[in-house]
Amino acid sequence: MRPRPRRLRSRLTLAFAGVLALVLGAVGLVVYQQYSAGLQTTIDADLVHREHEIRDLDRTPADARQLIALSGERLLQVYAARGDVVASSRLAAGGRILSVARVRRARLRGLWATGPAPGVAGDVRVRAFALPRSGQVAAVGESLARWHRQQHRLALLLVLVLPSALALASYAGYLVAGTALRSVDRMRDRAEHITAAHLNERLPVPDTDDELQRLGTTLNALLERVDAALERERRLVSDASHELRTPLTILHAELELALDGDPADAPALRGTVASALEEVRRLTRLTDDLLALARADQARLPLRAAPLDVGELLEAAARRHAAALAREDRSIASEVAVPGGAVVLADPDRTAQILDNLIANARRHGAGPIELEATPARGPDGTDAIALAVRDHGPGFPADFLPRAFDRFSQADAGRSGSHSGLGLAIVAALADAQHGTAAADNAPGGGARVTVTLPRA
Repeated sequence: MRPRPRRLRSRLTLAFAGVLALVLGAVGLVVYQQYSAGLQTTIDADLVHREHEIRDLDRTPADARQLIALSGERLLQVYAARGDVVASSRLAAGGRILSVARVRRARLRGLWATGPAPGVAGDVRVRAFALPRSGQVAAVGESLARWHRQQHRLALLLVLVLPSALALASYAGYLVAGTALRSVDRMRDRAEHITAAHLNERLPVPDTDDELQRLGTTLNALLERVDAALERERRLVSDASHELRTPLTILHAELELALDGDPADAPALRGTVASALEEVRRLTRLTDDLLALARADQARLPLRAAPLDVGELLEAAARRHAAALAREDRSIASEVAVPGGAVVLADPDRTAQILDNLIANARRHGAGPIELEATPARGPDGTDAIALAVRDHGPGFPADFLPRAFDRFSQADAGRSGSHSGLGLAIVAALADAQHGTAAADNAPGGGARVTVTLPRA
């Protein structure tokens, strides 16, 4: 049989009870010791007071027996200088309170002693001192029986009260832990019923303004991200299936045409093969784009960051597209508007891919000349950065398209016709993010679409 799982509530209560038991035990010990020390101090102070009274009585002409009678002490002995007992009170008449050696020590510097005494049950606290007039030694004592009874009563009280306080506090802690963890149980119960098909559900968050509320809020935010990620994945699969279906359908038709055609008609066969090859190239580009996005999502995109001169980057990109634009009767130019030049820390191949995708997008959807510009900017964390902007002079982005410009398979055109998948700007955003940069799209003042990629400055 599987052991029953240990409950956090029980563990918290046991831990609380253990710590509280140590604290209460230490408090009880300190209270008992301090009380005992206070009793000792009280007894000693009382004996010192009685010593002063006996010294004062010794100044009057009286022998030892008269001194004892005048003092009214119940436990008092007077010794000669050699240690012999001279006189005793009624209670001390049955023996000696002090030994001869202690008498001699008391005569020199006074003496405190605790021990048995004749005629007294239990220990006695004794103060011995030399009498100023006669030179004899007096020993006055106080029975500790009454004080011991008070100590025993305190100990009994502590033994009864402290365990009861521990039990009561532990039970209160158990109730408090249960109340606090009830919200956790509700969140756990709801979490057990949240599946991939019901990710729109959220955990109940207690309105307690404490760690549990922050935990519930954090977990709900996590569910939001998971839900959004799964929605992106579902949309990606759907869109990828749609995009792959078109070239595969065309390729299938071209190959069937080639098989059904006249083998002797070489020009027709050649045209069919060329068309099929173009569709294969389209499938290859789409596969490469999807692979790059998947690696970027998993933070596995290979990058080789190095200082790159922005002016050289823009000029190289302009040269790569100048001939194709010239055939379309369009131009391309670059400008670096950064005082002292601009150098970014980025991967040369991925940065060139970003510029190529942006220029290709401007060629495909824009009109007029294409402008490449670099300006100073601030990165997402407030550090120095360089903004690389690609602008055309066409109709610009539709207003409803701007919020989803960097979504995968998102196109400004309503239809999905043509040979373009709508992954260009999505790849730009993914490559910029992988290099600790950002991407933004807007319509430039004066007309035309503009896409800006911000990369950290070296």
